[in-house]
Amino acid sequence: MTKTNDKPNIFNYATKESWQDAVVCWLLDWAGRQDVQDEGDKEDKALHKCGRQFVKALLAEHEPSLDPDIKKIKIWRQHKGIDVLARINNRQVLLIEDKTNTRAHSGQLERYYEKVVGGKTGLGEVGKENLYPIFFKTGNLALAEEKEIEESVKTGRSYKIFNRKEFLEKALNNYEGSNPILTDLRAYLQEWEDDTNSFEDWKEGESTEWSWKAWEGFFRRLEEKLTHCRGWGYVPNPQGGFLGLWWNVNDIEGGEIYLQLEIVTGKPDVQKLCFKLAVGNKEDRGAMKDKWRKLVRDAGDETVELPRTRSGVTMTIALWKNPWLAFSDGTLDLDKTVANLKKAEEVLAKAIEMERQGGETQS
Repeated sequence: MTKTNDKPNIFNYATKESWQDAVVCWLLDWAGRQDVQDEGDKEDKALHKCGRQFVKALLAEHEPSLDPDIKKIKIWRQHKGIDVLARINNRQVLLIEDKTNTRAHSGQLERYYEKVVGGKTGLGEVGKENLYPIFFKTGNLALAEEKEIEESVKTGRSYKIFNRKEFLEKALNNYEGSNPILTDLRAYLQEWEDDTNSFEDWKEGESTEWSWKAWEGFFRRLEEKLTHCRGWGYVPNPQGGFLGLWWNVNDIEGGEIYLQLEIVTGKPDVQKLCFKLAVGNKEDRGAMKDKWRKLVRDAGDETVELPRTRSGVTMTIALWKNPWLAFSDGTLDLDKTVANLKKAEEVLAKAIEMERQGGETQS
């Protein structure tokens, strides 16, 4: 992460997600304090105001016009597996699942929702009309994952995303005090936001300096422009893993064929545009690999090359030969980059059409 100054920041070392639980509960607690409004000092009042803005911003994700006069907040942390539960004025209930870099998994969001409305927590039974589920994410989030989260609850209010940018704009940037926890947090998250958006200023020939977060920001922007994007994320492997983006996913007999970007930060030679084949049946993998390698090669002509590859569940059957990142006047040109990726889509579409027509290729 790019550092804006040399001042030590505790959040550079508080790397586990539990810090986020603590900050959320701490702000909720300040929001519910009633003795601060009249008797608190300037700093306490600033924390109280920030906490209230935070609570109201969370509720407004569901009901923009909701503006409760906050009298009391009761908080449960890590209760029944749920990160944070909070009852406001004995009425509205915030159900908060917070993440930094990890993803929602194993149906946990719907499970937590059902626990609360089913009366299986310390709140007793909660009506769906009073439950406000929030997925609070300070790390970068793929659009495809956002969609899954927002569709996770089938009846009642589903989860709303509250992200890092919203946290900054709707709460932290309005804070007028000098508490080092909040000022450090604000600086830490702003650096993260700036780093993520730094891809907009990428210069040609400087790819070894581009950070992981900048690539995530770049992939997030590509998601808005590519066809049938399945999202992006970290893919582990024995070499240390890579950041991948998957799109243009096509069902074929026996599996899927799609496009994938592979990025290893600090290694400009590992910025690959791959044609990928996924085959479930082990006995079919060799034959399908050979068949689709030939089809993509013939469809792509001089634009693709065939790497050596082993048969497996997923296989890289071809690589885009030329640079796919495009620059104008030495700075990243997003439109031209997308145009290059669309050319790869055209090659894949041609290969699929050739296969449908029963065309045979020669090795």
